[in-house]
Amino acid sequence: MRKIYIAIAFLVLGKAVAFTQGCTGNLGDNIFVAGDFGSGEANVLFPNPGIAPDYLYGGSLPPMDGSYVITNNTGAWPGLFGSWLAIGDNSSDPNGYMMVVNASFSPGLFYDQVVTDLCDNTTYEFSADIINLIRLGVAGHIAPNVTFLIDNVVQFTTGDIASSNTWQTFGFTFTTAPGQTELRLSLRNNAPGGIGNDLAIDNISFRPCGDQAYILPEVPENICEDGAPLPLTATVVGMLYDTPAVQWQTSPDGINNWVDIPGATNITYFHDQLSAGSYFYRFLLANSPLNLANDKCRVNSNVKQVIVQPKAYQIRDTICTGGTYNVGSSTYNATGMYVDSLLSSIGCDSIVYLDLTVLNPPPMQPQLNHSATKLLQRSRWRHSGVGGNQRIPSSLFFTQQ
Repeated sequence: MRKIYIAIAFLVLGKAVAFTQGCTGNLGDNIFVAGDFGSGEANVLFPNPGIAPDYLYGGSLPPMDGSYVITNNTGAWPGLFGSWLAIGDNSSDPNGYMMVVNASFSPGLFYDQVVTDLCDNTTYEFSADIINLIRLGVAGHIAPNVTFLIDNVVQFTTGDIASSNTWQTFGFTFTTAPGQTELRLSLRNNAPGGIGNDLAIDNISFRPCGDQAYILPEVPENICEDGAPLPLTATVVGMLYDTPAVQWQTSPDGINNWVDIPGATNITYFHDQLSAGSYFYRFLLANSPLNLANDKCRVNSNVKQVIVQPKAYQIRDTICTGGTYNVGSSTYNATGMYVDSLLSSIGCDSIVYLDLTVLNPPPMQPQLNHSATKLLQRSRWRHSGVGGNQRIPSSLFFTQQ
């Protein structure tokens, strides 16, 4: 077994992307399931995760030279340096954690991880998100600079990462050697410590890279509840897999909880669930059945949604007298139960059951406003003292109930 020792520089996700050679096909699941550092309400994560062998953990906030911390928001630190950005991690999770590093005076490893149970002759992509913590416009600070190494040999260097107030992505792809099933991934700081060289890292990703894998067309497919099963075909484009192996999967929402469909290992799979609803599919792809069984050696296709349109629709609605309710070309204006047979835009026979209630308008009832009530209470015949009788009228106001 051949081991690869990889010292890898920090990668940056966001608007800018830098790869020596990015994956041109599809990617598999992230082998580093904790690569986003997780999430939590505590501003600083304890205990020390032990992922940076050349750095101390915690201490003061912000961390001093040669230290790092896992945090969900630098803006919550009471002693944040005036030159640093007040930011959260690079995700939509308000409690998502990231790794904040105040680089040491000497080059050292930010991150160190051994990966086992890999497949040989398989392409992988390693990437991560990084941001220079020095605010844009602040001068006189050292820029972070990170290197990727394999077996202590430099494979990729980010160069100086300038202040930009944005996350960026750096990374590269490589192929494991024959018989290689284990490697070591590390990220190394190249720039000296001192004023600057402060950075945050998030979304460290190590994923299999394979041929392009599609279920076409990529748009959702609509079929009829009383129709025929729908064939779904695995389309594979590329030169990495000589004998591609596939495994079809399904999920309740197309995002999480993917499970294998027993026996679904052919290029074509037939969707035969014809009950109304939405169904989600994808297929796993690898260069052999053995690799297909290893989640560190396979890639994922796009997600395909199949929508089975119902044959019967139950509608209950209420309208007022004088109004109408339209179903297809039919128009209804009276209380009752109605049934219409229609042909949908995708050619499905549909039956619409309408339970319609028509409400008569309520009777008009008078209602006095506050001023009118006072006038009514004071209304009486009285002598004006000038030569006649005078009556103070009351005003009536009507509103519909």
